[in-house]
Amino acid sequence: MVTTPTLASTARAFLARLDARWFQIAFLANFLLLGAFARDFALSWIQAVTCFAAGLATQALWQWALRLPQRRSWGGYLSAIISCFGICILVRSENLWAHSLLACLAISSKFVLRSGPAACRSHILNPANFAAFAAWAWMGGCWLSPGQWGTDTLTALWFCALGGLVTQRIARWDVSVTFLLAWGALLALRIILLEYAWNPGVAMWLQEISNGSTLLFAFFMISDPMTTPQHRGARLLYVAAVALIAFIWQYVYSKPHGLIVALFACSWAVPIINILFHHDRFSWGAQRGADRKLLYEAT
Repeated sequence: MVTTPTLASTARAFLARLDARWFQIAFLANFLLLGAFARDFALSWIQAVTCFAAGLATQALWQWALRLPQRRSWGGYLSAIISCFGICILVRSENLWAHSLLACLAISSKFVLRSGPAACRSHILNPANFAAFAAWAWMGGCWLSPGQWGTDTLTALWFCALGGLVTQRIARWDVSVTFLLAWGALLALRIILLEYAWNPGVAMWLQEISNGSTLLFAFFMISDPMTTPQHRGARLLYVAAVALIAFIWQYVYSKPHGLIVALFACSWAVPIINILFHHDRFSWGAQRGADRKLLYEAT
């Protein structure tokens, strides 16, 4: 008996075939558009255009120079687009060339800074995190703007929904949840130890846990499947360690940008963790295959 596919089944089949990075792009585009139209980002269109142009050109240069298999397809450029979105969202500059330079450095780091065992050898640093750290630590005339979205509850829920979709599609929902639980617990402990009253204490906690930069970090940056440990147990411990180090940096030593600094510092340990806790490397193509298998079994 031949059945006619319904609109719903056709849509599910299309989504199962779609690369998860398209969902990440949609997620980050929402962040950037909200900032541009609702929060008045201090980002010019020239900075954004040159950032994307430099990032895509650098990706193409490395792919063709190394004769990588994906050099003729869009798949190799999706990660570069995601990195450029992250740079435009996080970094502000008083000049027109900083964003394009950061895009070149971030994309190049994927091809130059690589380590780990053969089964899961990958780039060490998350490109957007590396660009944000470099802009803050090494480049004059640049700064990070982590609190620019405000703390609107509906906005936070919208980004949580989008971020949850992204992390579910790349099998890293556990990373985002673990980070938010660890970070939220540390923030709550700080408020308790400082003996804040209930009324301002809860408001402070909600403001710190639900701002745009925290959600961006949880659902996009620390959930990157290529730069976190491949073994699940080790990965969750790693995420909790990042949260703890960020908390100490920001609230014990009173230093800025704890999440960015902590992830940059901890990323160098990931190749060692992958050696100690062996697991095959995540593959975007394999994830699409798993999505199609689940769809077939469900129907």
